[in-house]
Order: sequence, then C-alpha cells, then structure tokens
Amino acid sequence: MKKYEAKYSVKKLYTDTYAISDNGIGQGKVFMYLLVGKEKAMLIDSGYGLLDLKEAAKTVTDKEIICVCTHGHVDHALGACQFENSYLHSRDLEVYRLHTDVKLLSDIGKKGIMKLPKKMLKNESYLTLTEKLCQTPHPLLKTLDDIKSFDLGERLVSWRLVPGHTPGSIVFFDEKYKTVFDGDSAPPGAWIFLEESASLPEYIEILENYLTFLSDNNVKKRYAGHTNIALGQKSVKNLIKCAKTAQRKPLKGMKVKTLLGDARIVIAGGSVLFCKR
Repeated sequence: MKKYEAKYSVKKLYTDTYAISDNGIGQGKVFMYLLVGKEKAMLIDSGYGLLDLKEAAKTVTDKEIICVCTHGHVDHALGACQFENSYLHSRDLEVYRLHTDVKLLSDIGKKGIMKLPKKMLKNESYLTLTEKLCQTPHPLLKTLDDIKSFDLGERLVSWRLVPGHTPGSIVFFDEKYKTVFDGDSAPPGAWIFLEESASLPEYIEILENYLTFLSDNNVKKRYAGHTNIALGQKSVKNLIKCAKTAQRKPLKGMKVKTLLGDARIVIAGGSVLFCKR
C-alpha cells in the first residue's frame, strides 16, 4: 500500500533565495520561498501546515524568520502558525478563517479540492495526514497593512496588493534583485471562480495594473505559488489575453466542479483560466 507523507525539498534559485516545496499530499504541490538577508530571513507562504517549516529553513539559515502569506488559502497559509511573526493582509482574514475551519479541512481530506481517486481517500497514511490537518490550531495572523516593507538587512522586501484571486492577495517585491513572488495572483492557470474572487472585468484591470508595476520596476523574474520555474511579464500578458477571451466568449470553455465551487476552464492566448461559469 502506498504511503502518503508530508515531504519537502529545498532548491536554491539565486543569491540567498530558496524554493521550498510542499508535496501537498495529493492536493497539488505548492512552493514557498525563503529570502535571507544579513539580519533576518523571510518565508513567503507556508503551505498546508503539515511540514516542519523551521526544520526546512534551518537547512539554509539560522536567522530569525518572518513569515508572510500571499493570501489566506489552505495551501498557502496554514503553516504560518509555526512562526511568532506571521502576516497576512486584513482583506484576507475572512478567507483565512474559512480555510482553517475544521469542517472545510475535513471535507478537503475526505473529497479533495479536485476529485481524487477513491483508493487514495481510503489509504491509512493519507487519512492520518488529513486528520493532522484538521487537528492543528490556526490562530489569526498579524496584518501587514501598515507595514510598507520588511528590512531583512541589506535586503528590502516590499509588497503590493493584487486582489484578483482573493480580495487580499499580495505580491512581494525583492527590490535588491528586482524579483517578485506573487503566489496565485497571476499564475499560468489562474483561479478566479471562487466566491471571494474578482469578476472578469475587475481581474483584467487588476492584471493590467500589475503588468504596469512589473514594467515600471524592471522586474525580469517572478515566482508563483505552484511552480518554481521563473516566469516573466509575458505570462501576465498571456493571462490578460485569456481573461479577455473568456469575457468576450461567455460560453467558451469546459465546465468542472470542485469542492470550492464550479468553474469554467478557458484556454486561450497561451494561458489557462479557471473562471466563473
């Protein structure tokens, strides 16, 4: 019988910057990013909360860690409780409350966010992990609304609101290396069909403003939540094209059901978008 367990790996991306993977126990792999300064380190996102993130970070640094979350979803914010200083935008506090609710976590374990094989859902090791997911306490995180940037020591990291995927989704800008970490704000397969997501017209405007920010700050690389391969500005342009196609053709795409809502998958302009039906 296959054994399911929470695993991580650490990969260096560039100077003092690392990607930590969370295998997601069948719910989808997610990546966290560890940025190390002269005085402190910053962990961007915290996965499902089943990993020992302090242990993972110690493979790289023993500096004090500030944990920040791009948004409040189950696969990005549940490990933040492991750190004394963990932050989230106030607009996503309600999303975080929902995604740490025991009933929702139990449903995710029993059914999966997307449909999972029945054999997997009955596997003892998988059930043990999902039980741990439900039993871990998740106190509310601190809000970073009034903090303009974090000084890690000769490395300044600022943030910007990009509220499409969720109302409090934020991206982090590593000013020293002109790189952004944007969670689920503008990935190749964006989800904006959720109850808390922006409408298509709103999302298009949000992405266009984000693209302007990337261009104005000469950002060459950005790292998203579900791939540790560097993306650029072109993929944001492709996502805008896809969103405009979805808006122009409301019947285009394949309909799917997920635990978090019904979606329409539109493939166009070199990108994929999960939007409202």
